[in-house]
Amino acid sequence: MTISGTLECSTCGHKLRIRYQAGYIFPFPVKIACNQCGKLIKGHIRSSDSVFDFPNDKVSKDYVETTQVVSISSELPIPLKLSNIPSMTALTPFIAMTTILGHESLMFFQVHLKMFIDVYDSRFSRFVTISELFSEKNWQYFLEESKKHFRPNLSLDIRNFEDCCLVLTQINGDFFKHISSEHYEVNYKQKLKTNSIEKVLTKWAELKELKIKLTTYINLESEFIKGVKLIETFLDNIKSFLPVVALTYKNEPKKEWKDEIGITTFEFLDLKEMYIEQFEYLSRISSLYFGLINLGDRNAFDDFGSIPDCGQLSDYFKKDNGIKKDIIKKLPLLDDYFGDTLNSQIRNGIGHLKTTYDAKAQLIKYFPYKDLARVNIHKEIYLIDFAIQVYEQALRVRDSLEILAIFLARTK
Repeated sequence: MTISGTLECSTCGHKLRIRYQAGYIFPFPVKIACNQCGKLIKGHIRSSDSVFDFPNDKVSKDYVETTQVVSISSELPIPLKLSNIPSMTALTPFIAMTTILGHESLMFFQVHLKMFIDVYDSRFSRFVTISELFSEKNWQYFLEESKKHFRPNLSLDIRNFEDCCLVLTQINGDFFKHISSEHYEVNYKQKLKTNSIEKVLTKWAELKELKIKLTTYINLESEFIKGVKLIETFLDNIKSFLPVVALTYKNEPKKEWKDEIGITTFEFLDLKEMYIEQFEYLSRISSLYFGLINLGDRNAFDDFGSIPDCGQLSDYFKKDNGIKKDIIKKLPLLDDYFGDTLNSQIRNGIGHLKTTYDAKAQLIKYFPYKDLARVNIHKEIYLIDFAIQVYEQALRVRDSLEILAIFLARTK
């Protein structure tokens, strides 16, 4: 069933036709830029009779001829180049997206999405509780709540940080197994685990030494807790990310969608802080990966092989998080794994220098250079591609918790 209405901008009086393909995810946010004044019109889709909830703007069921027609979806991105074509196909994102993703990928995503929503709606609040108990190191209550709501066979005697880390990462998996594609799990997550922590599990003495070295620069327990909080923030916003998740169910996800498709569940500011915090966390945790890979490849965690300007881990630690990607690029495994998720120019532009956002075009312009000769030079990324990067960062935060939990358990 398709539900339509007319949305009137309270600022300029411009009218938009909006059309929503009824689904099963409620409530979810809607953020649409008015084509006339540029204001971001914000509201929600609800499951009640009054489906369109825009508290600051007027919505009616009247049909009005207008120059702006917007499809809305809780589950799929919007084919922008079709949005203003007055046809049923163009106005229904569920139909239009089959030409982009393919029918088989779309149906596979839908099956997993339904399973995810069942788990999420019934147990996410419980997950928040156990995450809070974990962060406070209240092991008794953490284990009791985990046993009650997630793991009925869980032992209540493992009251230490390391074993509880393993429990929490397993519970993470209850949510992520439905919002991470098989392509990612095999070619990124498992590939990294196989070539890092799993390759050196028998080298107990060397792992203990690596732990001592790492703890002179970062607090591993604090980093784990920070990662847990990042995952909680991501999952708290997951319904807005679902249109992005759909794009990954195509085996070879396109890296840049640009202005081909858009998203109606986010604006730039929703994603900005998530990107910066996940960037900093992943940059710090990459030191663990280098130590494990060096140990597995050359039997010494301090041996960076032929990588210049990085003779040992202490050299890597001293480098600013913004330039650690320059070292990562020289190790193919990590360069492929992190991909675009550690883009220091985006980080510098949105975190330290200057960024502008065109809501109508969903275009982010960021200014990454400090020197006067280039200070006015900007680069661009569309909102959909930026959202994909934030989502991919979150997957890598999830991965880091699994690897770090195994490392801590092995070296306790």
